[in-house]
Amino acid sequence: MLSIIKLRVLRLREDYWIYLIMMIMAFGLTVIFGVSFDDYKPTVLIVDENKSSYSKNLTSELGRNEAFEFVESSWEDAVEQVREGKVLAAVLIEEGFETSVKAGDSVPLGMMRLKEDTLLLTLKQLLTTSASKMTGGVRIAEITADYIVANHPTADRDTVRDTAYHSVIEGWEYKNPISVASAIINTNAGSDYDSLKHSMIGFSLFFSMYTMVFGIGTILYDKQYRTWQRMMITPVSKASILGGSMIVTYFAGALQLGILVLAGKYLLDIDWGSSMAGILLVVAAFIFSTTAMGLLLSGLVKTQAQLSSITPVLLTSTSMLGGCMWPLDIVNNKILLFLAQLTPQKWAMQGMENIASKGMGFEAAVIPTLVLVAMGLIFSVAGVKLVKQV
Repeated sequence: MLSIIKLRVLRLREDYWIYLIMMIMAFGLTVIFGVSFDDYKPTVLIVDENKSSYSKNLTSELGRNEAFEFVESSWEDAVEQVREGKVLAAVLIEEGFETSVKAGDSVPLGMMRLKEDTLLLTLKQLLTTSASKMTGGVRIAEITADYIVANHPTADRDTVRDTAYHSVIEGWEYKNPISVASAIINTNAGSDYDSLKHSMIGFSLFFSMYTMVFGIGTILYDKQYRTWQRMMITPVSKASILGGSMIVTYFAGALQLGILVLAGKYLLDIDWGSSMAGILLVVAAFIFSTTAMGLLLSGLVKTQAQLSSITPVLLTSTSMLGGCMWPLDIVNNKILLFLAQLTPQKWAMQGMENIASKGMGFEAAVIPTLVLVAMGLIFSVAGVKLVKQV
């Protein structure tokens, strides 16, 4: 087996530039997509049918939030833009809004959207918080105005009420009545979507798969130039030939992904979470499953040209399904989500993101690792059976 390993390493020395290009592309696209999307602010339209000072107060309160860009709009324009997917959603402040606020009833707010996702959940929470803060401020202002006017009849009630309301709102912003200290310790609670981390993980997995699949695909090169047949008549067993090829491909993939992880940490200042051991465990299992997948593909096709044709289609489509290009949280189709479960990329993304982005610990790597190892074993058994002597 050592002679096979030496042979494969010599072959890698000739193709080192391919690994370098793949790493540069993964890192470059991470910078382009990750950094660009970090500045993304989804647009939310506000349709104000109440046209009162109360609805304007709510609009102003929403505008303080920096996660969304709120734009006032008409009903017809809002319906059209939501239907065409140009905006995230549209918030409707209904006509009975002022009456409900004064009466202390539930505030009527509507929302138009195409589908549910994590951003809409955040928007709903923001609407609830802002409406509660505004209605609370209004009630305090009304009580204050009634009290002052009762004791000073000459006072202008509207002026007193407006002054009291703005004081309450300013108090919420600068003098919070309650201070809450919190800490996250290996919980299952999610955090905000981090596009830079997602891009770093997704593109690293995606581009590293190419070099691993084509690395083990040197078997087809050997068959094409009759090197495989000559190795078959040597004392080296078929298992040693396949094992040596997989070992070299495995360590080449590990080196490539290791460099990308370190580049993300020290060049892009990416925090990989509380368990680097968990990250590395998932990476190790993913490399094994991808190498085994490459062996399976090498057994399914006849030539390296066929491998070069089928690999981009297969890896691109499975990477899309597995969430390398975008978060699976935005996908609602049950069929697509089921197909994602069958891809190694999905499990690798899940394990790494749970640790790097969601504050989980080493335990988050266990299930993805077991699934990836199981996939790798299935691919390996099938690949060994298909790779036959020509």
